[in-house]
Amino acid sequence: PIQDLVHEGQQILVQIAKDPISTKGARIKTHITLPGRFTVFMPTVDHVGISRRIDKDKERRKLREFVEKNRPDGCGFIVRTICSGQSRDTLKQDMDYLIHIWEKIKTKHAKAKAPALLHADHGLALRVVRDSFTKNVDRLMVDSPEEHNDIVNFVKIFAPQLLDRIKLYR
Repeated sequence: PIQDLVHEGQQILVQIAKDPISTKGARIKTHITLPGRFTVFMPTVDHVGISRRIDKDKERRKLREFVEKNRPDGCGFIVRTICSGQSRDTLKQDMDYLIHIWEKIKTKHAKAKAPALLHADHGLALRVVRDSFTKNVDRLMVDSPEEHNDIVNFVKIFAPQLLDRIKLYR
């Protein structure tokens, strides 16, 4: 029973899995997931998963070995489909970025008093860039100077080789 696991006044770190709707409250979970471009970091789950859509056994095995070798103890990753064919440096960069975010969350958590927002996922524009802006895209046009700046700063971290494809539409 939940009463045996959590007691009133106890502070726990949770992630919002689904926003509140009408009279229903938010759905929360204690197994945190941080999505990146090529991986999903699971700091509270000791597991490595590879997308089923990566169907070449040799590629799956190499990805699993690499992630197992480079993940922190007790943490897990899911390798996303888009990772297939990417360099190991790119994969390592994505993993390191997500681990860095988790470290920042833990630091904020140690200092914060509940309830507190410790991390918010990227907005729609950055999520689209993270998930869809690849070498197959010739140009990304952005009509907001603020969004353009955010996207440029984001791409500097994730895919600096694509920076020259981002244009501000005036």
